[in-house]
Amino acid sequence: MASSARPVAESATFREPGAAQAAGYVLAVAGLLVAAGLSLHPLPTGGFEESASQLSNTPWWGLIHAAIAFGFVLCALGGLLALAAGGQTTRRWWTALFWGALTVGMFYFTGVALVNGWVMHPLAVQAAAEPALYDAMNHLLVGFGWLGNPLFLLGLTGLAAREARHGEMGLPRWLAYLWLLVALLAWGRGVGSATGLFFLEPLIVANIPAFLLLGYYGLLMARLAREQAKG
Repeated sequence: MASSARPVAESATFREPGAAQAAGYVLAVAGLLVAAGLSLHPLPTGGFEESASQLSNTPWWGLIHAAIAFGFVLCALGGLLALAAGGQTTRRWWTALFWGALTVGMFYFTGVALVNGWVMHPLAVQAAAEPALYDAMNHLLVGFGWLGNPLFLLGLTGLAAREARHGEMGLPRWLAYLWLLVALLAWGRGVGSATGLFFLEPLIVANIPAFLLLGYYGLLMARLAREQAKG
């Protein structure tokens, strides 16, 4: 039976293979951490702002967002290393744009997870007594989200589209198109919250396979970079 894997494009080389290898390993860990956190995350409840009752009734809220925050930081680090690797990651302007969008988006979106886990959770029990403070932190979360999430999703969707079209890192074609599909679906949470189409918000779960596939993409990048360094 024929293999579903595709031959890797000849141009899949890096100016600094060590940086590409490090980027790949970092992204692999990041994907696992974020997917694990999101798998335990309760679904949104009608909008961007966090509900105090949902926070106070989720005892693992801090742990969930710690995993997500650490994963987001590693996504930013992986993106920086990928840009530093050059070659395949920066040869075309749109590929460099996708890596840059992923990286900068995560700088901001990490703030969402940090404030959510370390500020909002303990503040939820005092929300009724200090509504102004709770609302201010909610607005901060929304601001960080608007700055970071669209940029990150642009990068994620763009990289998935590049892989589905060109197979640069050797991801099997069906898996690359699955990655592109779940990356597109992941936009639904933000679109639903922004437009009032709240039935789209459960599409936040599409981020789980999207991050797992980003991690696998990172492993393939690391493998290619390691083979290039040996050669």
